[in-house]
Amino acid sequence: MKSSPLTPVERRSAISLASIFALRMLGLFMLLPVIRILGEDLEGATLPLLGLALGIYGLSQAILQLPLGLLSDKIGRKPVIYGGLLVFIAGSLVAGFSDTIWGLIAGRALQGAGAIASAVMALAADLSRPEQRSKVMAMIGGSIGLAFAISLILGPILSEWLSLQGLFFVIAALAFGALVVAMTLVPRGEQASKVHLNLSFGERWRHVTAKGRIFVLALAVFVIHWSLVAVFMIVPEKLEQSGYELAQHSWIYLTVLVLSIALMVPMMLGAERKKMHRQIMQLAFAVIVLALASLFTGFTHIAFWLVVLTLFFAGFNLLEAKLPSTVSNLFGSQYRGTALGVFSTSQFLGAFLGGSVTGYLLPKLGVDGILTMNIVLAVMAGVALTFLGQLPEIEEVIVKLDTNDENSSKNVQLLALKMPGVLEAIANDGEGKVYLQVDKSKVQQKDLLSLGTVER
Repeated sequence: MKSSPLTPVERRSAISLASIFALRMLGLFMLLPVIRILGEDLEGATLPLLGLALGIYGLSQAILQLPLGLLSDKIGRKPVIYGGLLVFIAGSLVAGFSDTIWGLIAGRALQGAGAIASAVMALAADLSRPEQRSKVMAMIGGSIGLAFAISLILGPILSEWLSLQGLFFVIAALAFGALVVAMTLVPRGEQASKVHLNLSFGERWRHVTAKGRIFVLALAVFVIHWSLVAVFMIVPEKLEQSGYELAQHSWIYLTVLVLSIALMVPMMLGAERKKMHRQIMQLAFAVIVLALASLFTGFTHIAFWLVVLTLFFAGFNLLEAKLPSTVSNLFGSQYRGTALGVFSTSQFLGAFLGGSVTGYLLPKLGVDGILTMNIVLAVMAGVALTFLGQLPEIEEVIVKLDTNDENSSKNVQLLALKMPGVLEAIANDGEGKVYLQVDKSKVQQKDLLSLGTVER
């Protein structure tokens, strides 16, 4: 099927949902470069408790991501998104009004309870056609990357003016902006008519976990988020020890992120062109290992920091983009929510343990011990990707029906979804066509022809 541009509704959906993600993640990421240093001024603060404060957001996210994703299937995506943003705002205010480490921990836990990632991604899928979904997901992923870049610059700057508590009030305001966007700009309803197989949670779970590939991807995202939080438990203080004050960290991060994107983009394009998706993800883990191993040298020159951090963030950003798209390509629409729930849970669990375990072990093992642990995890995850095997080659197929009847369209969608290799089946009401997303290596041409006239 030939590529076509985004429809106005798809474009509006992508921009509005990307804005929700960006505003929310901007606030979260602003804390990463400053919480380790500024949190020491809070009453009762210790290194393990600061690690817990940094990571507990991920724990509450991990616990609630799958239940709230399932709830969005029952009551709709938007109510879950509204409620999650309100809870996130409440958590930001709790942390902002607190001057103790335990108040900060409580606020961060409440922030994480607003777990809307699965609902937002599911809504993005609902509002886009299969052949346009990669574009929509890329826009959302790009917004997160942009928010990450901006936040690492703004965090140190704003914290100098506002303190850590003031930063949380800014985060609450950003989340309120995301709520306004969700209520006013996100389109209503679905782009097209969809049908759903009557599957129990057990059936979905068995399908998703059957070959173990979801666990390989879950391990990979767990490790990169563990390492991200662990790095920010180490690097800010190391930069200060190298003679760079907190206010100077912004331009270091800005330079690093620009360089890392310049390094990442050719890797991404090469992977797409040569269909070497698994290999490029393994290369990204190798780059992360190289960056972490370089920190053993103890060099302090600015050129050293720029090279090391560029390598780390190039690997991290590439994996942050490739891993969720791989999950979406492996699992069809009937199983994607469950798969993304497992994936997101592992992602946030990695952030929680990366902060809390690093905070607990750093005084005992020292920086070298923490680096060794992260290198071992990254090597394990990179090797585990070998077990993904051959990734699907996705193709969009149009089945033209003999009638425009809505019931006939739904029956064809149901039949298609039960066929091996069919990942998704949707139809535009009254059009007389069903749009299929299929795995070319598994789908049988004779099965497709049994549905109607096949167009590609």
